[in-house]
Amino acid sequence: MFMEIANRIKEILEPIANERKYCVVDIMYKREGGKLVLRILLDKEGGIAMDECAGLNSELSELLDKENAIEDQYTLEISSPGLDRKLEKDKDFVWAVGKKVKVTTYAPLDGKNTFRGTLIGLGEDTAVIDENGISTEIPREKIASARLESDIDWSKK
Repeated sequence: MFMEIANRIKEILEPIANERKYCVVDIMYKREGGKLVLRILLDKEGGIAMDECAGLNSELSELLDKENAIEDQYTLEISSPGLDRKLEKDKDFVWAVGKKVKVTTYAPLDGKNTFRGTLIGLGEDTAVIDENGISTEIPREKIASARLESDIDWSKK
């Protein structure tokens, strides 16, 4: 049931997102603390602002009510995936090419489990990371986690 609703929401949301050049990162519909929550993560080139999320929240809420897409009472949350956005799906990795990432592997490759650098490419089953001029090809099935790395130095704030 939850997956069916998430797919229905995606059908309603995608034309709006495409028109505004938003990338739908994830749609989650699940029970949290006894309440139903519809959580939508959006991004766009240069990042998505809070006022964009708030505006879309109001607009989408109205549209979902009109379409009667969800019969139960729920909370709608629209937000950015954050500065350390997780990379899970193929489209996430494609989007992240050229960006700084942190990749952790299940088992050591070349003697280490953590790779930090620029995602410079994707093979059929690999991600290629450039760490200070050294390229490492990481098999996708060996990736335990992958995230964007922020350029922000929080120690100076």
